Amino acid sequence: MIEGLHHVGVVYKDFSKIVEKIKDLFGMPQVPIVDSDVKVNTYIDGLNKPLKIKVGFASFGNTNIELFQPLDDNSIYSEYLEKNPEGGVHHVGYLVENIDEELEKWESKGIKRIIYGILPTNRFVYYDTIEMFGHVTELLDNEPPPPDMIYQNK
Repeated sequence: MIEGLHHVGVVYKDFSKIVEKIKDLFGMPQVPIVDSDVKVNTYIDGLNKPLKIKVGFASFGNTNIELFQPLDDNSIYSEYLEKNPEGGVHHVGYLVENIDEELEKWESKGIKRIIYGILPTNRFVYYDTIEMFGHVTELLDNEPPPPDMIYQNK
């Protein structure tokens, strides 16, 4: 079951100016930014290496804007920028109660999985819902997975 909107994921070649605008317009003193190598299982040909990205988090209560900046040319985010050089909304992320049940439901409906990731903090999956909604849909849970599951294939 979908618990609610968690974040909107936006992608830019360089989000430093965007971060400054967010801080100024929304009165945020800080937007945390991290460089990250995210190990994921991709379902896109040729994109099976860890995602090398810079991520920024602008929080508004329980909802976030996740800013993504690819640090190489081998990711879904760099692929997005090839088609949308100015950047913009890439995906909408929804918090789910039980990600295993959602995986089963979405896949039984034939919706194409793009990426599945297991992080120390949670699990997430991107689905290709561009024709349905005009953006990718991310489902994520809020539960740390068991340590033996982290970064393993599923």
